[in-house]
Amino acid sequence: MSFFDRQIPILGQICQEKLKNAKVFVGGVGGLGCTVCEILVRCGVGQLYIADADLVDETNLHRQFLYTQNDIGKPKIDVAKAKLESIGTNCNIKTFGIVDSKFELPTVDIVVDCFDNKDSKYILSMLAFKKDIYFVHAGVFGYYGQLTTLKDKQLKDVLFFSSQQNYIIPQTVSFLGSLQAMETLKLICSITPNLLNKILSVDLLNYKLDTITLHS
Repeated sequence: MSFFDRQIPILGQICQEKLKNAKVFVGGVGGLGCTVCEILVRCGVGQLYIADADLVDETNLHRQFLYTQNDIGKPKIDVAKAKLESIGTNCNIKTFGIVDSKFELPTVDIVVDCFDNKDSKYILSMLAFKKDIYFVHAGVFGYYGQLTTLKDKQLKDVLFFSSQQNYIIPQTVSFLGSLQAMETLKLICSITPNLLNKILSVDLLNYKLDTITLHS
């Protein structure tokens, strides 16, 4: 039996090979990032770069599924790397700390934005834009979230984020994180349609999904 026996009949062997050869950068291993990273590793992505400068805090535990009480006070990237490697798919994981305007983005196929603050999101988008790399963004607040994929645009030109305190529930981050992971898989495997230059708006309180097309 193979680790991927239950998904290869759906995705196909060619897609599985593309996942194995894919290189993905995930900015932030909080609520969104924990979900995205775990799904991508379990799907078979071969190279994962994760960046986060925070320590695990008790307030993280209700929605950041890679961490437990035993991890409080530890660097998120260290805990996340160990947990993800324990899954056993032989994913090569490299870690980074702070992502700022001087950060040197590694050579990857896709950048996934799971940061929880607007400054880091805008910086990561700018870095991906400069290198012409697909940028898969998600943002969440309460019951709501949005998802988009960009390549010829920067996030600052598409979405505005306020500086208010962000309150969130586990269902929102896990749902949006799952969509980010699916969008990333689609881009890797050339499965259409995807959300390139479209914004998917998610309302989990009323179970509403709306898609907005971005114009040039």
